Amino acid sequence: MIAPFSYKHFVDIEFGAGKVKEILNAVRAEHASKAMIVIDKDLRKLGMMKPVTDVLDAGNVPYLLFSEFTPNPSVLSVDACAKEIREEGCDIIIAIGGGSSMDVGKGAAVIATNEGSIEDYMYLRGDKARKVEKPLLPLIAVPTTAGTGSEVSECIVLIDTKQIKDVFYDGILLPKYAYVDPEMTYGMPKSVCANTGLDVFGHALEAYVAVLENTMADLFSKEAIKLTLEYLPASVAGDKEARNYMALASMYAGIAQSKNGCIIPHAVSCPLSARKKVPHGLGVGVAQIPTIEYTAKVSAKKYKEIIDYIDPAAASVPEEKAADFLIDKLHALFKAIGVDEKLDIGPVDEAFIDQMAGEALLEIDIEGCPRQPVSKEDLIEIYHKMLKL
Repeated sequence: MIAPFSYKHFVDIEFGAGKVKEILNAVRAEHASKAMIVIDKDLRKLGMMKPVTDVLDAGNVPYLLFSEFTPNPSVLSVDACAKEIREEGCDIIIAIGGGSSMDVGKGAAVIATNEGSIEDYMYLRGDKARKVEKPLLPLIAVPTTAGTGSEVSECIVLIDTKQIKDVFYDGILLPKYAYVDPEMTYGMPKSVCANTGLDVFGHALEAYVAVLENTMADLFSKEAIKLTLEYLPASVAGDKEARNYMALASMYAGIAQSKNGCIIPHAVSCPLSARKKVPHGLGVGVAQIPTIEYTAKVSAKKYKEIIDYIDPAAASVPEEKAADFLIDKLHALFKAIGVDEKLDIGPVDEAFIDQMAGEALLEIDIEGCPRQPVSKEDLIEIYHKMLKL
């Protein structure tokens, strides 16, 4: 029986090579007079905003650049961006980059028109979290990675003033426009391509096994898993056609995780990013195999559905062995993209692992895990499997 579901996704998606050249259409549709371009420092140095600024220059649309944020952006960066937007009279935001740029841009779109700090609206504020009362500034998302899928997702992830990664989930956070131009990803370094590709896999797999059910999101999940296993190795090697397919997989996975959420890998990756600067996608990727092992029995049916979709050879694999089959696929993927299956974050003691497990347990992604309850001891065990100790 198909579980009842609702599906709404209010993003105007423009996908394809060269699509970024059409971005002026969105700016004019919003009758915008001045844009704030949000792009991280490294991409700015590489001139990755030029395809966009060339279009704005040709259309006589003035713009400013905001780059004052780190790869794991903080609530303070969002507030600073919003302050500059208000002071300079910008009426549209264009976020160029990966998840960091998107998170800053989406958060700034909230605070540019609403009171307080973005931290006031985040998940860990609990019952004290403020509600968004005024419409957001329109935001155009232009991904340069494949990726976080943030250009089509309903959430942002930021480090709060206590140095804990916090999230904000709400449909209002969807960009109004997404220009998914694979050509913008062609310059990705191999390591970034590998790490962000693992994030795509994580979004897709976690969304599929999470407790929320959405049949359309499940289809996006399975296709994103299939595409990632097929195209990520060639994408890391620099093949442009493979990067086209990974841009599509990233978008599919971003939609899926927006509808169904994520589970343990995203939760345990947050303290690693906040405390040890581990790239988000890498942390998520390394947590996949321990999490599949943790959920193997309760999610056996779903793992069987996944392997049947991605590989005709899986037809003879019994349901109780489906998780092992998928784990073998992941072993092969890690080897093909040259990524170690364990993280080396330097010497850490048990007290630090305990601290990370406690912080991970606070994450909303824990609620989506199909095996409950998830204990701190469970997360400590997963960290032990993830880390070189």
